[in-house]
Amino acid sequence: MKVLKGHNLALVSPWVLAAACALLAMIIGVFAVNNYRREKSLMTEVLLERGITLIRFVTSGARASFLSGIREGRQPVWQSTDHVQSILQHAAEQPGVNFLVLVDGAGKILASSSPLQVNSYVDKQTFGFISSFDQGMHGQSNFLYRIGGSDQSTAFQVAAFFAPTANRPLEPHGQGIGRGGDNRRRILGFQFCPLEWSDELERVNKQKYILLVELDLAQLNKAVRQQLLQIVILSVVLLLVGIGGWLSLLTLQGLKGSQSRLSRIKAFRDILISSLPVGLIVTDSEGKIVLCNHFAEQLASVVENEVVGAVPEEVLAPELALALAQGRSTKQADGTILPGNCQNEAIQKEIILADNKGVKRSLQLNSLSVEDNEGAAAGAMLLIQDLSQVKSLEEELRRSERMAALGKMAAGVAHELRNPLSSIKGLAILLKSRFQEVASASSLTPEQGRLWSAKSNDLETADILVQEVERLNRSIGELLDYARPQKLIKRDVDPAEVVRKAVSLIRMDAESVGVKVELAMADDLPSVEADQDKLIQVFLNLFLNSIQAMEHGGRLDISITVQDGNIVFTIKDTGSGISKGDLPRIFDPYFTTKPEGTGLGLAMSMKIIEEHGGTITFQSEEAVGTSIVVSLPCKLM
Repeated sequence: MKVLKGHNLALVSPWVLAAACALLAMIIGVFAVNNYRREKSLMTEVLLERGITLIRFVTSGARASFLSGIREGRQPVWQSTDHVQSILQHAAEQPGVNFLVLVDGAGKILASSSPLQVNSYVDKQTFGFISSFDQGMHGQSNFLYRIGGSDQSTAFQVAAFFAPTANRPLEPHGQGIGRGGDNRRRILGFQFCPLEWSDELERVNKQKYILLVELDLAQLNKAVRQQLLQIVILSVVLLLVGIGGWLSLLTLQGLKGSQSRLSRIKAFRDILISSLPVGLIVTDSEGKIVLCNHFAEQLASVVENEVVGAVPEEVLAPELALALAQGRSTKQADGTILPGNCQNEAIQKEIILADNKGVKRSLQLNSLSVEDNEGAAAGAMLLIQDLSQVKSLEEELRRSERMAALGKMAAGVAHELRNPLSSIKGLAILLKSRFQEVASASSLTPEQGRLWSAKSNDLETADILVQEVERLNRSIGELLDYARPQKLIKRDVDPAEVVRKAVSLIRMDAESVGVKVELAMADDLPSVEADQDKLIQVFLNLFLNSIQAMEHGGRLDISITVQDGNIVFTIKDTGSGISKGDLPRIFDPYFTTKPEGTGLGLAMSMKIIEEHGGTITFQSEEAVGTSIVVSLPCKLM
């Protein structure tokens, strides 16, 4: 039993113990804080009520003494506070009272239960406390309190405004009533006083007198100590309860451990399958789909919740269902299990499958039979890999290789053709000059004239020969420009300035065919390190192609934005568009749909943009328009 118990203790997860300790600490903390706050609140209320009672006692005694003096006809002299002083001393005789003082707004002590404090000033902490009274609260029965003494000791202070006349106004009395007729006023609603006292009484009512009581905190400290003792006892009890609970958890550890490990394995499997960079579809022994990960949902254009539990032929594309059927094992009549392929090897094939949006993808399928530990058929598995990007890269590589081979061949052919062309052009010019000499001669005989007339077409032929040689030479020059590496003169270029210059060059052409050019660009565009003339050549070519596609007018929208550290130029037109068959070939040299085009414009543009480290992409739809996106890396700010 001891060995078994030690084994169970070793299997206990430290997180269980940590959670139990945290829960125990939280419970203890909650109880301790609540009990402490409740006890402190109760004691504060008791001390506050006691302080308020003392303040009311002093206020009532002062007002009674004042009214008594008024009845006896004594003029109130507020500079003398003997009657308040005696009341404060009498109130301070109560146990637990440190002192009572009457102070003015400047913190000067006017009367105190301790006569030695009279005419002195309260300390800074106490003055800051009583200064928190708002002047607009004068005369109201409001109280402030705090824990803190006047001599850095721990005490409980209560303060309130002190109003000797209760802030009741002096009311005029009718003539001939009482003593003095209209030379007296009624005070406090029932007593009359001479008018010469009114100014002094009103001045007193406007003064800010504060009555401060300081009580001893011994009672509160005693209650806090008792509360701390209770907290210690409660902590011990709760600790014992926590230990008992932890021991109870140990009894469930064996069962919970297996379930927890199984849940973690299942969760990890789900995460792993969902994170696979290939699509995965699995069927069980009955041929129903039991698993379809996120990547397979995208490639097969299905939803996992809709296909799980269904037969592949009902919910999947025919190509995918056939691949699963080929990988699934079948049970023969004699009970033997035969896989879909005789050698029980993975079946691979490539298909073209369109998704819900009509985008065609090149997919590689790998189907395989799934067997359990005993070799029995457990289902089939289909792995789907998207090869679209790989195919695109392969096509791009083949195109680059073709362009490189074409460039080398063009350079060699152009070099070999230029010398013979130069000779042909020279001979054609010489032949033309001789015809011109004969034509300019003035001493031609009639017979020579007839011969010259018969040979006049030869002069035109010589002109045509020279023109065609020059045109062929220009074509060879363009071919050489495309074949040889570009010499870029890079500097910091403002992309907005490049586009504006290109737009200014094509604006007349656009207006002549009724094309409206709209230019939009973001503020504070960063610069690009590029050859400005080459970029203008690229955008000029793209703008002209868009304008030529809008023979009957339209709209050309040009925008410049910043995206992911790149300057993105977007060019949209409303022209005739490009057919799907021609779109993959638009960057091939000498491919053009224009009768007068050479087919090198877009090829040169692509080459210039690539040499700047950028990209250029086309999207087009016939009779709708074309969208061109040019992306160039911008210079870091």
